[in-house]
Amino acid sequence: GPPSREPPCHSTVAYSQRLRQAGSLGEEGQGPLQVHCRRAVLEVLLRRRPEYSWLKRAKCGAVKNAASLPFCEYVRQCLRQAGVAPLSEAEEAEVGSELAPLLGQWRRVVVFFALRALLAPLWEALLLLDRLLFLGERGHLAALVPLFDPALSPRNYAVVGVRRLPGADTDAAFVAALPPEAVAICDGGAH
Repeated sequence: GPPSREPPCHSTVAYSQRLRQAGSLGEEGQGPLQVHCRRAVLEVLLRRRPEYSWLKRAKCGAVKNAASLPFCEYVRQCLRQAGVAPLSEAEEAEVGSELAPLLGQWRRVVVFFALRALLAPLWEALLLLDRLLFLGERGHLAALVPLFDPALSPRNYAVVGVRRLPGADTDAAFVAALPPEAVAICDGGAH
């Protein structure tokens, strides 16, 4: 999805476990954390080169052993996955000298990802509450209901609503049908 809606898809618990594991392994554990920086530097490369301007975001999946590959090989594999022509040897040398200093900034990228992971649940909660209030403002009953364990996916809530029908007692039936785990109920007021 759009970059602003993607972070809530990632589990804060899973990322904190990755950080702890990397910390316990010392320098050996840093490689997987440096992959985020490699991806960020790849995005810098794509934005700086006019021939890649059409490619808003590199559509490349995971690169096997990305942390242990030389950066130019990582770029080569990502461009291949994105269906883009590879860099020439001269361009690779230029990329190596131009962007190599950015690879040393990997700790900053890890901090950014950690902050992003911490703020993502708040952003998701704001979006869900906005949708809940939207329904309530239009006179509907609505609730936030967890569907499954958040360890499986942090996006585990559904906005459930019911339209009020004239003469029907939908309020009591709706509230009675909600599971006890429902975290928010918005009563838009009887009409």
